[in-house]
Amino acid sequence: MLALVVPGARRRWAWVAQAALGGFRRRLSVAGGASPCSPLPEKDPAFWVTPSRSYSATDRTERLDMSKFPVENVRNFGIIAHVDHGKSTLADRLLEMTGTIAKTDHNKQVLDKLQVERERGITVKAQTASLFYNYGGKLYLLNLIDTPGHVDFNYEVSRSLSACQGVLLVIDANEGIQAQTVANFFLAFEAQLSIIPIINKIDLKNADPERVEKQIEKMFDIPSDECIKISAKLGTNIERVLQAVIERIAPPKVSRENPLKALVFDSTFDQYRGVIANVALFDGVVSKGDKIVSAHKQKTYEVNEVGILSPDEQQTQKLYAGQVGYLIAGMKDVTEAQIGDTLYLHKQPVEPLPGFKSARPMVFAGMYPIDQSEYNNLKSAIEKLTLNDSSVTVHRDSSLALGAGWRLGFLGLLHMEVFNQRLEQEYNASVILTTPTVPYKAVLSSAKLVKEYREKEITIINPAQFPDKSKVTEYLEPVVLGTIITPDEYTGKIMTLCLARRAVQKNMVFIDQNRVMLEYLFPLNEIVVDFYDSLKSLSSGYASFDYEDAGYQTADLVKMDILLNGNPVEELVTIVHKEKAHPIGKRICERLKDTIPRQLFDIAIQAAIGSKIIARETVKAYKKNVLAKCYGGDITRKMKLLKRQAEGKKRMRKVGNIEVPKDAFIRVLKRQPDK
Repeated sequence: MLALVVPGARRRWAWVAQAALGGFRRRLSVAGGASPCSPLPEKDPAFWVTPSRSYSATDRTERLDMSKFPVENVRNFGIIAHVDHGKSTLADRLLEMTGTIAKTDHNKQVLDKLQVERERGITVKAQTASLFYNYGGKLYLLNLIDTPGHVDFNYEVSRSLSACQGVLLVIDANEGIQAQTVANFFLAFEAQLSIIPIINKIDLKNADPERVEKQIEKMFDIPSDECIKISAKLGTNIERVLQAVIERIAPPKVSRENPLKALVFDSTFDQYRGVIANVALFDGVVSKGDKIVSAHKQKTYEVNEVGILSPDEQQTQKLYAGQVGYLIAGMKDVTEAQIGDTLYLHKQPVEPLPGFKSARPMVFAGMYPIDQSEYNNLKSAIEKLTLNDSSVTVHRDSSLALGAGWRLGFLGLLHMEVFNQRLEQEYNASVILTTPTVPYKAVLSSAKLVKEYREKEITIINPAQFPDKSKVTEYLEPVVLGTIITPDEYTGKIMTLCLARRAVQKNMVFIDQNRVMLEYLFPLNEIVVDFYDSLKSLSSGYASFDYEDAGYQTADLVKMDILLNGNPVEELVTIVHKEKAHPIGKRICERLKDTIPRQLFDIAIQAAIGSKIIARETVKAYKKNVLAKCYGGDITRKMKLLKRQAEGKKRMRKVGNIEVPKDAFIRVLKRQPDK
């Protein structure tokens, strides 16, 4: 059997060997003991039926009666896929097919509600929608969760799957299985969810669904006749998908007679109504007027409103076990709605649900307001946005140049850029972001230092606080297990790229005749900024990349300071591998030279390790021609004017302030394209 020995890594390669595939379907939970991917039986065609509604006696608000849906008629499922394989388009067609939204040409990314999602064409936040569908004479409630596809938002996917019993694994009929397809499959498999493979985009000219079926059978041990071929764009075979959800995915295993037990799996903040919590009910019933308790905060709240998302908020009389919806209970502080928290009825305590494994930040960056007078407004905006994106970690920080701010942890560079964009668009907050860095570790060398730091092994998230070599026995850098899927013709170039990034090859397997899956152990700082861009460039856009945490390894690290006219710039301090210090220092100096505007005096840009200067560039000053008024004459007169000008420039260099544009911090770190 092929298996990796990297600690914490999933044993993906065992799936390629047939010996490891025998018990796959037996472990999946399905309705009635059937195979999760069993062929669909012949049924009557589905048709839309409006669920019963009632009206409040006091406010005449139209409300759905959710008691009409017994547990056996409820299905909770998610859509997972690689980037741009058609998750959101499939969600649009499912909403149309069930009558949840009207069928128009304007239905594009209906569940992608954020401005940043529509601008970038990607899903950033998982979104929920409740669908009503009549099948075989029974009315079913189908709770759909559309998830992100980019590796930076894997935490959103894993968190959303906690509310599901099955998933639709969408695969592009043209591109086939990609790196994130494999990662998402394992997320669903480890959660013991039923998996329905969907081959999308069969309408494309170069689509090859038969080839993709063989890939699915080889990689995931799912027989080819159990795949559903669709075109989400044209609506082909969408009805079969709905039927498969009902037939192949089990209803939730819950009890409505037990006391309330609800899991908060997402939340948003509304300035008028407070915190809106998305909940999945595992036991019991909740209705307006109930008093509930937060297991995390141990605070009691009164429920003001409950409902479902269809896809907009729609009030209901109650929510029952097995259902997914939203709940408003007068939580005014953004810290009160902890994602992963358990809610229960007052005086009816229950055992809290396991919640979620906290996400480990992969990238850290300093964030500061452009004007310190905006500090409190930015603080409020960050608190509200982190309520909706709990994978971001926040620590207070300060800088001599930039003032008070925060050190934020993100899951990747795209995650950082999206968070910054959401701050600007949703809260009108303009910020300065410093150079992103990864979390390093240092093992202290003496008992005195251990007593001072209160631990033997310290984590460094701010490069300016990197301890001197004399204080540590060794430095550790984070590593990740990266999976690359590429056409065979680009393998050589990609191997060269990985070697240049200090990667160690772990395995190589052919998925089919033309495609290869490579696995490498990468230092995280070598891939976090621009590895993905270089990979796409070398492979003409055909290669895909995914990575997962693989712990730490010993590394020869040094702290590199950037000096402007001899003064260190704390915000531009970077931690680099010793053997790469010179080329990185040279590149940063060159980038700064192109980024910093010219002044009335020369600006010396230097990269230094300790007292040793390893690279230098100079931004030349604007210079007035002081000899313009001299028409010939004595040379000493000209020399006197030039000397006086040089002395003035020297004085100016000592007292002059150097303005570094706010976007320089990310631009200087970007690598040149790998040759």
